[in-house]
Amino acid sequence: MTTGVEGTPLDFGAGHLNPNKAMDPGLVYDIQLEDYINYLCALNYTSQQIKIISGTLNFTCKYASLDLNYPSFMVILNKTNTTTSTFKRVLLNVADTASVYKAVVEVPPGMKAVVQPTTVSFMGKYSKAEFNLTVEINLEVDSVGPESDYSGNYGFLSWYEVNGTRVVRSPIVSGIASARNP
Repeated sequence: MTTGVEGTPLDFGAGHLNPNKAMDPGLVYDIQLEDYINYLCALNYTSQQIKIISGTLNFTCKYASLDLNYPSFMVILNKTNTTTSTFKRVLLNVADTASVYKAVVEVPPGMKAVVQPTTVSFMGKYSKAEFNLTVEINLEVDSVGPESDYSGNYGFLSWYEVNGTRVVRSPIVSGIASARNP
């Protein structure tokens, strides 16, 4: 607020927390200890560091991955005007009933996001569904503005419960990892 620049999800997160709705979210991006260990492995943490952080001695780095099953998506531009990233996520139904959710994506000019599949169905509580989100950033789009002014942009992926009231919203953020050299 002091700079006069509009905030992004990197400043304010995914949105306001509503404690009543948080008690019955419908869907969650479930994550297990192994997922965090695989992430630490992909970041090249040593075995000793992983043992200290995770509190476990029994692990393997066979499935190392930087794509954590996390409810947000970050695309990094590094000295390039275009990039494409695909994220694989797993949703877990925590509602007591079967449900269907439809994806809606809102993105600014210069960002394209495609969800596959666009509709996910859950047979009951604790059932899972996978989806992929492919995000394409193109700073060469006229409406983005001069490259020198670009520091990042954001949009949202929202899962709307069909014939229900729940909405699960996730930020999609793009940003520049390092200063560009002219």
